[in-house]
Amino acid sequence: MPGNTSRVPRYAGHAKVRALTGIDGGTLREWRRSRGWDVPKTARELRRVASEPVAAPDALVRMIRGWERGDHELSERYELLYRRLGLESAQVPASRDPRPDHVSDDAGNVLAWVAATNTTDDAIEEMDRAAMYLAEIHAQIPARKVLGEVLALNRDVHTLLRSGRQRLRQTRRLLQIHSRLMAHACVLLGDLGRGQAAREFGTAALLLAQEAEADEAIAWSVQAKTARWTGGFVEAAEFARRGFEVSGPTQTKVELAYREANAIALFGDASRARKALAQAERTADALSTGTHDASVWSFPPGRQALFSLSVALHTGDAGRALRAAATAEAGWTAGAPKVLATWAQVRAGAAMAYLILDSLDGAAAQIAPVLELPAEMRIETVTGYLRALDQMLSQPRFADSGQAAVLRQRISDFTSAPAAC
Repeated sequence: MPGNTSRVPRYAGHAKVRALTGIDGGTLREWRRSRGWDVPKTARELRRVASEPVAAPDALVRMIRGWERGDHELSERYELLYRRLGLESAQVPASRDPRPDHVSDDAGNVLAWVAATNTTDDAIEEMDRAAMYLAEIHAQIPARKVLGEVLALNRDVHTLLRSGRQRLRQTRRLLQIHSRLMAHACVLLGDLGRGQAAREFGTAALLLAQEAEADEAIAWSVQAKTARWTGGFVEAAEFARRGFEVSGPTQTKVELAYREANAIALFGDASRARKALAQAERTADALSTGTHDASVWSFPPGRQALFSLSVALHTGDAGRALRAAATAEAGWTAGAPKVLATWAQVRAGAAMAYLILDSLDGAAAQIAPVLELPAEMRIETVTGYLRALDQMLSQPRFADSGQAAVLRQRISDFTSAPAAC
């Protein structure tokens, strides 16, 4: 797959070969691909043959991509590691001086190749806008309907890529769009309870982002979300940590920090969860993410409060959980867009906090409006919270409570009814 164009060295004399020192990015990339390695695999191999510590895995991945793009030179230390892996055998013969009668043909061939594309920049821009629109209406339209549109657009992008008749920069942009659409489908499939399909789409989203040499944050985030909702809490925390380390300064970086804290709290490591939550809050403050954007890729204060609430619940701090819920409600009252799924999870989380404090009345007041939501809101991220609340209500201390029995029945009616298409 194409990436950024590397600097092309000049060679003198057709019998010579270029020395390894000062090797250009294109040669590094072609040597890697000739072995069937992606960039992470190359990083692992370089670390394997190192006789002393080298850069951390994620940092080394970024370094390799920088070498291949020509952003910076390969240092002597890492040149030696490449030598140990056999790069000397991949020396590139120098070019022959062109014959005058071939010069015109060469130029014509290049012009023909550049013109031979099956799409236009405007068409790709339109696909990008469509993908962004679907991300923006994610919370406003039933998940099944949005999923159908995302998958249809995703097929269109994939068809263009499979035809292989784009310019290199067009291919890279299509790969980026393809990655975001796969990630969006991953989120939607997870919301609809299709965990295995969500995993597959999330994995594909990451591979596409890596091939496009784009920011991988969204792909790591959706994989962390899927792992969390399928019970892989340690895996979710690891996905979030890895994404945080390679992410640029975006809202998704903040989300990844909160996802790590939440996943490890669910696993039961309260100490690490509190440290991760503190890091998430510092990251949010540093990146000033107080946006009111309601896109699926945004991470506004209401969602931050939801993650803080969840961490507080699973570390046994009911008071902090209720304060987080109050923060979210205050933001919505002040005019921040209210995403119903987030609102429902906050209310369910607050109800759980009240149960920890032995207040059935408080829990009932929080959850009552959630149970009146329309059928299209019976998505996994909402019903999952309600099932957790039901499990708390099943504890022996509530066994003789008629109020608890009524709440459990209403929860069962909500979660067992089919979701609307």
